[in-house]
Amino acid sequence: MDKLYIDATVPLRWGPHPPVGIPRVETAIVRQAMRSGRSEKSREARFFMINRNGEARFLDRRELAYLGDLVEGRVSAIESGAGETLSKRIEMVMKAIRSGAMNSGKEFDRVSASYISGRNDRRGLGYQTAKTFIRAAKLVAGRPAKRLPEPDPLADPGANCFISTAGLHSLANSERRYGIAASLATVLHDLIPLEHPDLVDRSHARNFERDVEWMFAHCDRIITVSAHTAEAARGYAAKHEMDRPPEVAVSRLGSFLKEGLKQKALDPVGALAGQRFALYCSTIEIRKNHIMLLKTWARLIPLLGERLPKLVFCGRWGWMNDEVEAYIAAHPELQSHLVLLQDMSDAQLGWLYAHADFGLYPSLAEGWGLGAAECLDFGLPVLISDTPSLAEATQGLMPVIESGDVEGWAAAVTRAVLEPEWLQELTTRIMMGYKPISETRFSSRVLSLVADEESERGSEGVRAEPTGLKQALPRLAPWRGQQPSHENARLAGI
Repeated sequence: MDKLYIDATVPLRWGPHPPVGIPRVETAIVRQAMRSGRSEKSREARFFMINRNGEARFLDRRELAYLGDLVEGRVSAIESGAGETLSKRIEMVMKAIRSGAMNSGKEFDRVSASYISGRNDRRGLGYQTAKTFIRAAKLVAGRPAKRLPEPDPLADPGANCFISTAGLHSLANSERRYGIAASLATVLHDLIPLEHPDLVDRSHARNFERDVEWMFAHCDRIITVSAHTAEAARGYAAKHEMDRPPEVAVSRLGSFLKEGLKQKALDPVGALAGQRFALYCSTIEIRKNHIMLLKTWARLIPLLGERLPKLVFCGRWGWMNDEVEAYIAAHPELQSHLVLLQDMSDAQLGWLYAHADFGLYPSLAEGWGLGAAECLDFGLPVLISDTPSLAEATQGLMPVIESGDVEGWAAAVTRAVLEPEWLQELTTRIMMGYKPISETRFSSRVLSLVADEESERGSEGVRAEPTGLKQALPRLAPWRGQQPSHENARLAGI
């Protein structure tokens, strides 16, 4: 039986704060690999990380113990710091660094500096000073002990290796092409920077193009999170006329937030307690099309007044969001209707999904659409744009509006506000038709594909998929009949 090696670079670099997006997904893969290794029926995986110079090494016992605590949530998360003294916050960060976070990346530095300084906007002298202190503390704590020469996981011809996005970036950035004998597999979340370079930062697009070139040149198998992304991956290989392109397989992503909150109490967000709101959970950047929702609310405020729910943006500020900032500044009437949240804990995020009137996802391009799937996990109806992966993520159950159609979004939001029976119909559609994809199911298939144990068959294999989503998608069509209460149905164990 071939050996199975798992790259844990992503959770180790992300560190002890709640993972989002790709870090959430790849942390789940590592977590399931560690759990599977404790089962007598499963092969035991070995875990490694890839340094920024492209060198790979197995984790030592201390690092393995820290990784296990990290992915299982046993390491205290660095979150808001509200009500804590400065010394307590510094002590918390130092404890995390001594426990193993000295290997974490820049996002850990930023989150920790925000935590220590109390500056969620990540600006100011206090924030910069805290960030410098954290990086110095990591350097001191991270001075490596002398190690004996270790085998290179990637040089083992008898191994199947999962390569993380962060690990692959280091391999591509270092231009490593030597000493790779293992069979490599990785997860491709999307090809958006190549397909829509106008929606991402230029340097990111260049780095991503280099990463994808390395991926297609060195990986034996590419696992995509949606059939839509699989089509894009096959198109990339065809465009570049590859003689022996990697095998492309699909493990549909689903979402894991609600699953991870079992047996845990949700944490109310005080600013929204007792209020009606519509929710968009996403990084605020040009690709996510927040501007469409701002224009929609500005149009509806004079028409619906106090009947219009608050518009909640839950997510950090990303890149290329000047238009959003300018629009908010130019429309002061939005101030009483717009709520901006960031650095929410999972328990708070779960509360938002459980108490929103409806969700929103107007994104211009997606590889999957994690936030849309999270809405359905909580039984929350969500209005989505016409980017194909969103219909796939929501299993063809939710209303679709063209991403650039202001009138269409205004009509859909108006209907959601004024016709509660429509939201009840959508909630029932979720109850009757939605099939959640668990973390275990997703990760087990990924690991099976990495280990080359699963052939391409069934509904999740690319070769069994038709090209494109051909099923009819609901487009604000009227449904008839009385349905159970929207709120009660949504919270009743969905």
